[in-house]
Amino acid sequence: MRDTIQQFMWGFQPHFRSSLTFLAKHALSSIGVEVAPEAYLVGFREAGNGPWPICVEPETGPYSPDLLGDVLQNADQLYEVHPDRNVLHTHPDVHERFVRGLVESCRMKALSSALGNSDTESERTFFVGYPGHVGDYRVYPVISVLRSRWGLYPQLDKEQSFSRISTRPSLQSAVLWEILDLATSALGRAQPPQSLGRAGDNSADVVRHAAHDFVNRLVTVHGDWMGGGFPEAMEAVAAQPYEGRTGIGTIVLAKEGHPQVITDIRFSNPIVLRETRSFRKALEMTGVNLHLLSDGIKAYGLGRVSDGYKKEAENLYSVKVVGRGSWELSHVDSHLLRLDYGMAKLPQERISEEKFFDTVERVFHEDGDARALWELTLAAAEQQHGTMLVIHREAELEAKRLAPQALAIEPRPLESEALASLTAIDGAILVAPNGHCHAVGVILDGTAVTGTGDAARGARYNLAVRYHHAMPEGSCIIVIVSEDGMINLLPSLARRVKLSAVEHAVRSLEEASEGDVEFEKASRHDRHVAALAFYLSGEQCNRVNAARERIEEARERSGSAITRVGYDLVKPNPKMNDSYFLPEE
Repeated sequence: MRDTIQQFMWGFQPHFRSSLTFLAKHALSSIGVEVAPEAYLVGFREAGNGPWPICVEPETGPYSPDLLGDVLQNADQLYEVHPDRNVLHTHPDVHERFVRGLVESCRMKALSSALGNSDTESERTFFVGYPGHVGDYRVYPVISVLRSRWGLYPQLDKEQSFSRISTRPSLQSAVLWEILDLATSALGRAQPPQSLGRAGDNSADVVRHAAHDFVNRLVTVHGDWMGGGFPEAMEAVAAQPYEGRTGIGTIVLAKEGHPQVITDIRFSNPIVLRETRSFRKALEMTGVNLHLLSDGIKAYGLGRVSDGYKKEAENLYSVKVVGRGSWELSHVDSHLLRLDYGMAKLPQERISEEKFFDTVERVFHEDGDARALWELTLAAAEQQHGTMLVIHREAELEAKRLAPQALAIEPRPLESEALASLTAIDGAILVAPNGHCHAVGVILDGTAVTGTGDAARGARYNLAVRYHHAMPEGSCIIVIVSEDGMINLLPSLARRVKLSAVEHAVRSLEEASEGDVEFEKASRHDRHVAALAFYLSGEQCNRVNAARERIEEARERSGSAITRVGYDLVKPNPKMNDSYFLPEE
């Protein structure tokens, strides 16, 4: 633990930092991003004669003020070579604000670099927000994320600018910047802030504003620079049925005249996107190779992207209505954003080949033809009206048992065209582990069980859950394709891990709980163990609970402003068995 004296910039700085961490964690998790965010506060003294020119919150964390001694000097060097340094605005107030913003951007970059280059946390990526003034200090809010996990989520490779508006590389980065902006506003108030309020309640607003900001920036830079209402137009048209049915359609978002956009049909009078009924009607004209062309303000024709478009350009995008109230934004094969009735998240992979093959192997072992089943699953995933594929170990017997409410057929493999026709009727497709179809139009049975299913999902999903719950373990796999494009796989098995990795996480927490406890370090190890709770044995659960209690006792002895955090006792998961462990190298 770093030997230090309390270096308070203001009395509630630990509480403010904790609320910032909590909001980042809650907001990112709500869009499907798990990157273990951590918040920090870095203050540079600008007035007074206090003993600490630089303060870091938390004071017992991994970052010493000594690491940041050259930040301001490095920022001055960045400013001296910045290409915008000699830009001159004729109005003195505008010029002053411009220079002040440029200086701060150099300081933020220098601070981010200093933290990222520190020996203690080289595995994290840092986002530094604009500062606010609290007492004698200029305080920068900082959020760090695990670099290895951050890189796993879809994002653009570069930021591009037009008229001093820059794009964000991803929804998740837009969320972090929205949170940092909130922190900056709180730090700039007349009274030093205690927290960001009820951070969990704020996360929905944070994500909504971040999603709109992310999309609007793309429209401004790569479409019409007057753009600003494209997300609202998409939400309205996605919720608008066409002649009583849910409609789908695809938009190519690009500047009019883009060299890699082929315009097959040009409208004499462009369609304004905020005119929802006209927009909805135009979408009905789109197909597999014919898309609506738009600059984010208006639709100017129908066409497609040429084969010559280079992914590296990142200057045209695909926007697709995928179901009632749902639309997605993509760049080539990277799905960047999905909104369901205004609620934003990262689009889930329709279905992971790796996860599917792993599930087939663990359920059917050598009896499953994973490749044949995968081809059937891909075909089922293309059915826009939704369908269900039931892969059963005893498919022939199940076809006979369910015969009164299913159409049994002679077992045979199915081509994608045949499957598309057979799913035109209600009911599931019943196949064996070798991929041969045994029945169509299958109406599944099963008994509702407390604690299973999801009231927010449709009848198809909950019927599948009841049926799967009634089947013996290891007897079937169900692929559920919903009308809104969501795909679920039952059983949803936890990923396999190495026993040694679980044991290492438990030991690391035990070591962090002994001696002089560094609470930030202990907290990181505790979160790692919490993420592996499913795999813990009874003996490991006891060790984790004991380590957590030692940490709480150390916190009480430390005289910290937060004397006790509390913890939940971990218990062995009854579903856990050795099949969830990977072989050791």
